[in-house]
Amino acid sequence: MTKELLLRQSEEQTLAARGYRLLKKLGEGSYANVYLAEYFTSSDDKQHKFLACKVVDISKAPKDFVKKFLPRELDILIRLNHPHIVHIHSIFQRKTKYFIFMRNAENGDLLEYILKKGPVSEPQARVWIRQLALGVQYLHNMEITHRDLKCENCLITSNYNLKLADFGFARFTVDSSGKQILSSTYCGSLSYAAPEVLRGMPYYPKTADVWSCGVIIFVCLNKAMPFDDTNVKKLHELQMNKRWKFRSKVIETLSDQVKSLVTHLLEPDANKRWKIDQVVESEWIGMDPRFKVLSKAEENALSQAGVERKAYIDGLNKKTKDLQKSEHTDDIKVLKPTTIEEHVPKTDVQSAVHVTD
Repeated sequence: MTKELLLRQSEEQTLAARGYRLLKKLGEGSYANVYLAEYFTSSDDKQHKFLACKVVDISKAPKDFVKKFLPRELDILIRLNHPHIVHIHSIFQRKTKYFIFMRNAENGDLLEYILKKGPVSEPQARVWIRQLALGVQYLHNMEITHRDLKCENCLITSNYNLKLADFGFARFTVDSSGKQILSSTYCGSLSYAAPEVLRGMPYYPKTADVWSCGVIIFVCLNKAMPFDDTNVKKLHELQMNKRWKFRSKVIETLSDQVKSLVTHLLEPDANKRWKIDQVVESEWIGMDPRFKVLSKAEENALSQAGVERKAYIDGLNKKTKDLQKSEHTDDIKVLKPTTIEEHVPKTDVQSAVHVTD
């Protein structure tokens, strides 16, 4: 295992002392790999759960990533707690490596699901898009933008709940005075990028997030992208001229409400585009009466978002200081202590939809 995972024996021992064991590689990048991991919750080795672990080696990463993007991601990850955002189990740092343990997506991501099963039925899409919209609403209320919303970053759990993941491009949208900050960095995937992002000018990232949500809904219902992205200039032209349409195979099966929603989200004028609150409160989401109220977990998370936002703006949140004053034991820095995710019931159009994990 040591050779395959490229971990030092001391690293394996340090993780094992905290109940973690890396099993096999799930994916790899230039300076980060993702592994299937096992966490033992008791000393008898009988109670265990499977997690995903992202291992980042900053010795292989560019300075811009080490100095800007990684600190942002870590600062954001330790703050997040929402039923529709992937649960971060714990975060450790040992020398040049960061170990981010998180919920494992047993059913892969949304794109994999669509490619395997075909277009998502409108009732099931409503379940998942509501979960996505509530997760994004929570982030935006915290003054955080994701900046890389796409089907690949929407994970599907064993109970068929959607969890938003991958905060590598996420950032806060306000400064210490509470003033909105424009983004100037091109982030995310071309197919999901808003027209204002493609123009390369400073843009409001929250509004760009909403455009990406519109693309995700379109892909769910059509098993196709709304625009041809083989040429950036042509893509921008198609976006600005609203040159998209639902596939003929599905258009007659879709409600007027979902067609209207997608139209409001794929609005090229950022000033006219809907905000995420309007998505959550949309007529389409409300077509299922169960979705007109928040679950206790959803309500609590949204309330806490306001607290976290104020703490960030005031500069008083202890979690920020924890990045510099973390627990140091056995040559390992604990950036986020272990927290156990609550069980969540199966979520589909026939069962209960109020989740707590």
